[in-house]
Amino acid sequence: MQKVKIFVNEIEVNIRRDATKSVLDEDGKRKTIFTAGESIKARFVVERLVDEDNNIVAQWMLLSNVPKEVTATTIGTWYYHRWKIESYFKLLKSSGFNLESWQQETPMALFRRLLVVSYATLFVWKIELFGRKNAPAVRKFLVQLSGRLIEKNKEFTTPALLSGLWVFMKMMNVLKIYDVEALLLLKSKSGYGWAWNFELCRKVCFYVMFLLLLTM
Repeated sequence: MQKVKIFVNEIEVNIRRDATKSVLDEDGKRKTIFTAGESIKARFVVERLVDEDNNIVAQWMLLSNVPKEVTATTIGTWYYHRWKIESYFKLLKSSGFNLESWQQETPMALFRRLLVVSYATLFVWKIELFGRKNAPAVRKFLVQLSGRLIEKNKEFTTPALLSGLWVFMKMMNVLKIYDVEALLLLKSKSGYGWAWNFELCRKVCFYVMFLLLLTM
């Protein structure tokens, strides 16, 4: 697990926002009516996590109305855990398991599937925090399997690790049925041997894109 230092500060602010209402005047023209809103006191909390090399790992700017008895550091910790929940929801949806497209029809079937994907999510988080010497190699391997693009300064993302893990598990299932020699034989008999040549595929794609640009 990465070690970080926590820097936090806060200030009291007054938040005020006018209410707006769109109406039609006598000439049938639309106009906006502004109504002064009530001022609300809040705590503006800024928290920054910095690693041992003075790199900013995370930074949060929060508005809160919790009492002063709760420290700003505690508020930041609460937000950290809340963000983990949001990250879990993200993996459940478009960045991972596509929950919206599930077709389970009973609560128990849905519950079982949620248990399985929750376990997979915990396993991926464990890979993220894996601190052994071979951990970077494992994460790099999964990212390569995923086929996902990663920002230049990032080693990995959770969706990429999850996607790579899914591909790896499917690979392991295939290897239970076919050995490497059998897979190579299938490749040679498929009639699409050129597709396995990455350099040739790259050149063909570039040529097709060039032709499309000429026709635009």
